[in-house]
Amino acid sequence: MFEGFSKEGLTLLKQLPTYDKGRFQERKSDYKSQLQEPLKAFVEALGPVLREEISPGIDFAAKTHGSIGPINNDVRFNPKASTYKDHVLLRFWEGDDKKTAPTLYVRLTGTEVGFASGAMFRDVDAWREAVDSEGDGLVAALASLTGATDADIVGQDLKRVPAPYPAEHPRADLLRHKWLQARWPRPLPKSVGGEEFVRYCAGELANAAGLHRWLVEHVG
Repeated sequence: MFEGFSKEGLTLLKQLPTYDKGRFQERKSDYKSQLQEPLKAFVEALGPVLREEISPGIDFAAKTHGSIGPINNDVRFNPKASTYKDHVLLRFWEGDDKKTAPTLYVRLTGTEVGFASGAMFRDVDAWREAVDSEGDGLVAALASLTGATDADIVGQDLKRVPAPYPAEHPRADLLRHKWLQARWPRPLPKSVGGEEFVRYCAGELANAAGLHRWLVEHVG
């Protein structure tokens, strides 16, 4: 049962970027008890609530490389990065391929909690066709989400509207996306220390229910 994240666990999360592997090994038992086990319990608690309130097809797995992102940075791609991250990224996805499926995210740091909803498009052409023919629902879902959360919308990587769509297309900005994610941060609420943090996070992610469902239907 999830009982919250302790002050000690959140402090440890802040400190992790200063650790080398030796120091991490010294604190490994603390990491497991103060962060790893509570994270697993949190995923197990939040997942069913998201299924009930957003979509019954949402999937999750309370393990590292399941719903829980690894705490270490992959320094092969960024040698200047710290060995360990200052945050944990949790994901709840809907679709066969977790890498491209529409996904809801919770990003926990020692000072804030971030939320996101989006997808990496498996088929960009299918995305464009959906935006062209069924995009009114997407526009409405994004408007509802940004109105409630001031979320940033990212993934608009193309400088021009792709052919064969006209530059003056009413959803030109969305056609320029190669992937899409809406994300918004929040200061850590007091509820982070208790089981009510699950409902808090579910309430925030419910703001993205319309977006998530549209992505599942059209590009999932």
